[in-house]
Amino acid sequence: MAQVQSLRNRAVVVEKDVSIAASSGTTVGISVGAGTVVLAVGFEPYDTVPDITTYTMDITDGTTVFADDLSFDNTAAGVIKVGSTVGVVAAADTIDIVTTISGSPGVITGRVFAVIVDVNADWDVPGAVDRDQLA
Repeated sequence: MAQVQSLRNRAVVVEKDVSIAASSGTTVGISVGAGTVVLAVGFEPYDTVPDITTYTMDITDGTTVFADDLSFDNTAAGVIKVGSTVGVVAAADTIDIVTTISGSPGVITGRVFAVIVDVNADWDVPGAVDRDQLA
């Protein structure tokens, strides 16, 4: 079936508010479906991250690291940092935050986000009819 480009999926931003523990670890992030291309990811802290020894994060689906070693040490609330490694999420998964923390920052709340596009070949417009069927 021929599809008008305007009916295809476009890039969208998906986001989730999270609380990141005060020690190194993984925080579950955004759920994405199979066949999703990730164009960029990022994090915006709602709290100021104090000046400690180390506060970095990777944003990953466990296969592709979309943002590598974003440093949030001594970062003001509202500062957005992004990573732009493009990758495909082959099977439904989550895009998570993996932190490396040395020091005592306390719990940091914020927003993790991703710019994604569903590129599944079987995408279909609900109610659409192949134009050849109309003839």
